[in-house]
Amino acid sequence: MNQLKKIGLLLLMAMSLISCNSDDGSPGNQVPSSETFKNLFEAKLISMTQATLFDASSTYTFTSEKGVKLTINGGCLRKAGVPVTGEVKLEFIEIFDRGDMLTSNKATMGKTTSGEDRLLVSGGEFFIEATQNGVVLTSDCFMQLQVPTALTGGTDAAMLPFAGTTNTDGDIAWEQVTGVDFSTGINPTTGQPNYYAFFQDFGWFNCDRFMSYPGLKTTITSLVPAGYAGANSFVFLASKDFPNSLGKSYGEFPVGMECYLIFVTEKDGKFRYAIKPSTPLTANHQVTFTLAETTVGTQENLTAALNALP
Repeated sequence: MNQLKKIGLLLLMAMSLISCNSDDGSPGNQVPSSETFKNLFEAKLISMTQATLFDASSTYTFTSEKGVKLTINGGCLRKAGVPVTGEVKLEFIEIFDRGDMLTSNKATMGKTTSGEDRLLVSGGEFFIEATQNGVVLTSDCFMQLQVPTALTGGTDAAMLPFAGTTNTDGDIAWEQVTGVDFSTGINPTTGQPNYYAFFQDFGWFNCDRFMSYPGLKTTITSLVPAGYAGANSFVFLASKDFPNSLGKSYGEFPVGMECYLIFVTEKDGKFRYAIKPSTPLTANHQVTFTLAETTVGTQENLTAALNALP
């Protein structure tokens, strides 16, 4: 091979590398995989997990970092149907604001009895799991959850119990559950109002209500950069009036609702995101995001940006 051909080949290789590593949303852009995107949410959940040990022979009350109380009767715990003895591990996650909801991918979208996806207002999202030697336990009787209503702006008498089911991508779907004793009352120790829930199943639990949807509804069409229309990015919706609520851009929303639309993906192990200023939703609402509008930051950066929205 002569020298000119060698130089030409090297130039072609260099141009190819530049094209493959471009990040401008054009064809050939090295976009993130759905797996690296999912890993960001998993890391956030791990960072929020509170863990403790207790003896199954006791009735144990756990107090969370935010002041939520969970009481479990250890005598009711079962491993493959057999009563549990010895030490048990409890893991607990609590989520109250849109920043933690988004960075953990735990939006408040609920299923109505007719199957419609609608936005929920949350009084707290919780993950509760008891294990022994890595085996997930069950309970034959009810646990009690006490949630200070002040954590989500005060008492909302319309709150109801919801259970959450996650799919393989970590998306969660909330559905109202029956057989749960749910009420609002004054904590005799603190004198402060609490939501009280008595339920049996471990997993995701939420104090919720459907957001009131008067008038006309609309869907949202999100136009995102090339290569970002799959499971490697999401578009979230944050209501301006409810910081304890977060939707995704599927489903129907009220025309005129003031909200922020947020594009989120992954870049080099961090979140890449763009937050559109608050605007009322219009009929057949459409939003466009470009990579030039995005910011790359840690989950702490994104959480703080969302919670600081006016």
